[in-house]
Amino acid sequence: MFSAEAKKQIPDILKRYPIKASAMLPLLNLAQEEEGWVSEDSMREIAKLLDLTPPKVYEVATFYTMLNLKPIGRFHLQVCKSLMCALVGSDTLIQWIDQELGIKPGETTEDGMFTLSTVECLASCGTAPMMQVNDDYFERLTHEKVRQVFEDLRTTGKCSLATGPFRWPEPEVVVLMAAFEKVLLKNMDMPGYSGSLKDYEKAGGYQAIRTVLGKMKPDDLIDIVKKSGLRGRGGAGFPTGVKWGFIPKDHPGPKYLCCNADESEPGTFKDRQLMERDPHQVLEGIILCCYAIGAHTSYIYIRGEFILGAKLLEKALAEACEAGYLGKNILGSGFDLDVYVHRGAGAYICGEETALLESLEGKRGKPRTKPPFPAISGLYGKPTVINNVETLANIPYIVNRGPEWFMSIGSSPKSPGTRVFSLSGHIAQPGNYEVPMGITMREMLEDYGGGMRDGKKLKAIIPGGASAAFLTEEHLDVKLDFEGIAEAGSMLGSGAITFMNEDTCMVWAAERLLEFFHHESCGKCTPCREGSMWLLQILHRMEAGHGKHEDLDLLLRLCGNIEGQTVCAFGDAEIAPITSTLKHFRHEYEAHIRDGCCPFRGQPAELVGAGTSHGH
Repeated sequence: MFSAEAKKQIPDILKRYPIKASAMLPLLNLAQEEEGWVSEDSMREIAKLLDLTPPKVYEVATFYTMLNLKPIGRFHLQVCKSLMCALVGSDTLIQWIDQELGIKPGETTEDGMFTLSTVECLASCGTAPMMQVNDDYFERLTHEKVRQVFEDLRTTGKCSLATGPFRWPEPEVVVLMAAFEKVLLKNMDMPGYSGSLKDYEKAGGYQAIRTVLGKMKPDDLIDIVKKSGLRGRGGAGFPTGVKWGFIPKDHPGPKYLCCNADESEPGTFKDRQLMERDPHQVLEGIILCCYAIGAHTSYIYIRGEFILGAKLLEKALAEACEAGYLGKNILGSGFDLDVYVHRGAGAYICGEETALLESLEGKRGKPRTKPPFPAISGLYGKPTVINNVETLANIPYIVNRGPEWFMSIGSSPKSPGTRVFSLSGHIAQPGNYEVPMGITMREMLEDYGGGMRDGKKLKAIIPGGASAAFLTEEHLDVKLDFEGIAEAGSMLGSGAITFMNEDTCMVWAAERLLEFFHHESCGKCTPCREGSMWLLQILHRMEAGHGKHEDLDLLLRLCGNIEGQTVCAFGDAEIAPITSTLKHFRHEYEAHIRDGCCPFRGQPAELVGAGTSHGH
């Protein structure tokens, strides 16, 4: 049940949306903040507030993994177990927690202080092993740090090791690598830059909206973005200006922009840094996009785990409103705009644009059949643009410096501009690096990632997040742009590159990724829902030494029956780890079957500072 203090927040939550049901997740999150879980009494109260039945609220609450439907400990320990974290020690972290607290995943300490859960990607892939404790992230953990976290939480209820606004690698490493002019990460390189409105304005922030609002026709702004060649940075790479141009000019009702900040693709953690370190850069891009398409309301859909990011965005919104950059008659231009932060509650699928819209409308986040496309019938059935955080952050610079400048960077004309790549895995210097599109994978590994760690050889590369097909050492000279990676048989995706060394079992790696995809399938489409389970069962059996020769053909047949048979691209994504590892590393599958065991099992996990060099 909501406290008197919480009830004061409810009217402000409800007025953000044209329909009450959209307040579903904000109210469920508020209920959990109050009690640590979402009780049936809370669901009944939410149902009454939203004019819904309690079963409808329960239906939505059961879809989102962050919502606890039963009481848990005072401190909820959530350890990421996806492949990228497993490569550098998440299994060892779970062992440390067991040693210190005597609990395994799914268990709570006898005193009710700690509950341990394993979860999928938390966008901390370059700073693993890590865990989230309630609202806080603890990264680059060692056994000593884990012990300190628990001691501090027991005695004071908080720990100073919690991560603040995210940035990785550390500034001194970044400065040594400044071979190219940065755009999106440039401000945060300045000494003392805090991401505040004052600092952003000093760096030239909000000059673009002064140039555009009330002084440039919206269509002219769309033409500028088209001429720049900017393509979406969220995964699909669709031309941004073209997407904006799809919005009907003569639509009489509301139009919307949804900023997709649901960064959940394993391996990806760039948007987290952009939002936490330079939020006004993103807000200015949102304002410009809304002006171009004629939208007067925008929602930033941020993944539920990014609690700090949501708070920093809320602070930035308040600063922008007070300065006259948001609200009524912005800068005297006659243009009105309201922007709201909307937190998810744990669902990878909500990064898919139509699932995001369903979630925003207060439903389970399941993708819609297209057409109609969001530009015609999106949020609340109105014309809607959905753009990624990094995509929108580029817009102010394109306006200030011109489309020709942007087109001159990178692999013009099809892949211009810079890209923020998130590097993870068995490399010396994981982190976010902004470089021109078109540098080679070898340059990224050696000049930015610092090469492979511990003198190990490179075996495999995932070039675009978990949804991208594996590549090998033979692809090191492939260009990191949309066309180069596609020609190599994979995709650039979210710009997340994971490097794996010679000790990594490819069957195990595929298995870990299938665990992720099976867990995150929304269940709408039978091929994806059932197929992911069948694929995972075969991989489990094979990794345990019980594989059969016919399993290899069975895996490929199952993948073929999933490919292209789902409403969204999730089905194609979940088969990529299997089809690509079978293509490049079939001999490892055959070794599992021939030897009756995993040939890599039993090698010790050698911890190096914050991680291990082997996945098992």
